[in-house]
Amino acid sequence: MPATTKYSSEMREPAVKKILYWCDNCNVPLIGRTCACGARSREIPLLQPYDVRPALAADMALIRGLLAAQFGDIPLPGVVLLNKTGGTDRADLVIVHGDRFGWLMFDPVTRQFSLDIAPEALPYILPHATRGIVDLEAEHAVNAHKGRIGGKRFPLSTPVPDGTVIVSYKNRFGTGVVKDGQVRVKELVPVEPRTRPDPGWDVVIGKNRYHLKNLERNAVRTIRKHMNDRPCVNVSFSGGKDSTAALHLARKAGVEKAFFIDTGIELPETVEFVASQGVEIIRKGGDFFQAVEKAGPPGKDLRWCCKLLKLHPLKIYLSGVGPCVTIQGNRWYESWNRADLDETSQNPANPLQLNVSPIRNWRALEVFLYLWWRKAPINPLYEKGLERIGCYLCPAALESEYEGLRKMHPELTERWDGFLERWAKKTGMPDAYHQWGLWRWRALPPKMRELCRDRGIPLNDDFTLQAAPVKELIEVAEMETARSCEPASPAGKEFSAEEIRRDFPILGDIIYLDNAATSFSPEPVVEALVEFEHRYRANVGRGIHRLTQIATQRYWHAHEKVARFIGGEAGVTIFTKNTTEAINMVAQGLSWKPGDRVVTTILEHHSNLLPWRALGKQGVSLDVIGINADYSLDLAALEESLERGGVRLVAVTHASNVLGVTTPVPEIARMCQKHGALLLVDAAQSLPHMPVDVSQLGCDFLCFSGHKVFGPTGTGVLWMREAILEPQVLGGGMVESVTSEGYVPAEGYQRYEAGTPNVGGGIALGVAVDYLSTIGMERIHQYEERLTARLIEGLSRIEGVRVYASRRAGSRIGVVSFTIDGLHPQEVAHLLDEEADILVRSGHHCCQPLMEHLGLPNGTVRASLAAYTTEQEIDLLLAAVGEISRGR
Repeated sequence: MPATTKYSSEMREPAVKKILYWCDNCNVPLIGRTCACGARSREIPLLQPYDVRPALAADMALIRGLLAAQFGDIPLPGVVLLNKTGGTDRADLVIVHGDRFGWLMFDPVTRQFSLDIAPEALPYILPHATRGIVDLEAEHAVNAHKGRIGGKRFPLSTPVPDGTVIVSYKNRFGTGVVKDGQVRVKELVPVEPRTRPDPGWDVVIGKNRYHLKNLERNAVRTIRKHMNDRPCVNVSFSGGKDSTAALHLARKAGVEKAFFIDTGIELPETVEFVASQGVEIIRKGGDFFQAVEKAGPPGKDLRWCCKLLKLHPLKIYLSGVGPCVTIQGNRWYESWNRADLDETSQNPANPLQLNVSPIRNWRALEVFLYLWWRKAPINPLYEKGLERIGCYLCPAALESEYEGLRKMHPELTERWDGFLERWAKKTGMPDAYHQWGLWRWRALPPKMRELCRDRGIPLNDDFTLQAAPVKELIEVAEMETARSCEPASPAGKEFSAEEIRRDFPILGDIIYLDNAATSFSPEPVVEALVEFEHRYRANVGRGIHRLTQIATQRYWHAHEKVARFIGGEAGVTIFTKNTTEAINMVAQGLSWKPGDRVVTTILEHHSNLLPWRALGKQGVSLDVIGINADYSLDLAALEESLERGGVRLVAVTHASNVLGVTTPVPEIARMCQKHGALLLVDAAQSLPHMPVDVSQLGCDFLCFSGHKVFGPTGTGVLWMREAILEPQVLGGGMVESVTSEGYVPAEGYQRYEAGTPNVGGGIALGVAVDYLSTIGMERIHQYEERLTARLIEGLSRIEGVRVYASRRAGSRIGVVSFTIDGLHPQEVAHLLDEEADILVRSGHHCCQPLMEHLGLPNGTVRASLAAYTTEQEIDLLLAAVGEISRGR
């Protein structure tokens, strides 16, 4: 594919089916728009990930049991569907008669299922309900209430168990939730009992026969189209429904050979089912339980077990088979990782294998209907309540399924439970690690972080569980509970540099005031670098071995941390060498045409000036906006420049590295949006000193350097609201695939990070922003403002010293320039170093146009602060400058 092809998330999204069709005449679900009866179908919106499946025997028994416990013996029709949704564990929307019936959920903490019925279920439940009905009139709960009932809470005069109930009031009905002796009522509506035809799945199959034939025809055609692309062809069989459908279709197309990899931790029903299908069983995998004692439990985000138990035996198998086409049952709806799966794909782990996915656009409903239609055998585990067939301790499974396996196969789960408990004690994990299934992730996803936060389970900054003895965790939870009844401690405790000075041993014998050039790194950042070099130094990307898996995961997490630090989770966060490289990426990555204009300011560092001047070769003109007498940006001139039209981009510093003055970026952003111009913000100086949130700034690009925010040198960031830049550096790591004719670029930040990145530096940068976040950027800003005011006021009182800094407290950072009459700035800096151990910067500070504007051909002396700067150090600087000025 040509390198110039542009991609967007919309272009990548496959044509997933987001709706379910329903024939109300026959009361059956449809996999196409038309029913065999000829009636018009109704559209039912589905919930992401839009995978809908039949409720099988165990599902039906579970739903009946929950209904019976809540409302009595409620009949269910023969056709019930489940739409998987997001949640902490199993969460299914139950669809009955083409209506939302309720939400079936499993709580991994209480280990209980619940069914929250929807109002649409009432016409089918009310005629049979014998309990679980709260009559608000009989309860005297609303006698004095006037107005709308829905959405309100009412006390109950008689005890009612917590949970979902049916609420009645003046011949109107709705649902409600009882908790702590109160009922919260949802909307009340008139309800008429309703009966519908009750067809079986055989009728559903009959009404969908035409669509099933089309699905089969297209899938077989796909297999035949590619089955001769390699010397041999086979089917990868897992024993699940999808691979069973793929096997049946492949055999219909003429493919006979199939293989199954026995990982050694498969359920016995699966192995027996595979053997019954005449599939070759490969038993060449490693010993999982021997490996797990050393590696620890695999996670959804680190599935090292797949390499050991599947990829290795597959590689051995393929070495004997040779180049082959492998038919597989992967589907779009299984996970978002497969949501862009093509018809064919080269197996990145095994070059000998070309994978063909003939049912990639099928939902689980289509798979089951097809297998039932063709009377193909199905793994019996589905009817027993498993949704996903695979290794019984796979981290990708649900806790609800594992809870069922505890009853089904205690001899298997007891061994795994015993290991998890031992590992938790060995590593200091809380009980929740193995009791709630938190072992399934190394770094917890948002839904599980929220669960831990609500339940008082502490996490590390990288979202891993915080190691601590179980006893300590209990004591902490008890202390937190007791503390909640005590008066809250004063909010906004003032920050003091002494809180962190011990983390910067380099500060021991110097006074460092050159932080605008580069800051120091605290011990956690240094330790992160050392840990990378000593423990898991490896390249990132698609490697399989454990070191590259660790490096890749932590490098990705570092991007997530940085994005969160700047409020940029919604955009693209790219790691660069520094701010300079980030700005140049924008200058070179946008498509320019003659007549385009760029507007920047006199305040800019050369890095935010020279790249725009260089565009003059392409016919792009540059307009430099001046400043007012108080060093603030001339916004009137900026508005005038924008009104002349043709401005493609405005590039502005957030804070001057010479004067410390800040620019009103949100106001500038509004001006840019008004005139259709993009906005780039150089935040190299602002980010270390003040809270920065790109969503509030309104910019399109934000650039900064890691070495100014306590991070390593050679690290930086370019944040983009949208990935509109063309990558300028091409090569390994920035592509999804490469052919003899072109390439497909990777999505996300990888597209812009060609080659081997600064892996250790990027990971350490993530540690650095976490370090700052822990302190609190607002606390740092307030603290530095006090020091800055002290410095400006002190310098201003020294005879012969001229201060170049904003005098407005709300529009500056801790960067102050000054000169001493009769002395060259370089001489002043030398004297401060030699005589007072004070390190400052002197010269033009890469801002010569600004120096020319200020009439300072030799530049200035610049003192720049950081969070570890102390009041005493400011006073020592003032004293030293006073001595130098007096002796000039």
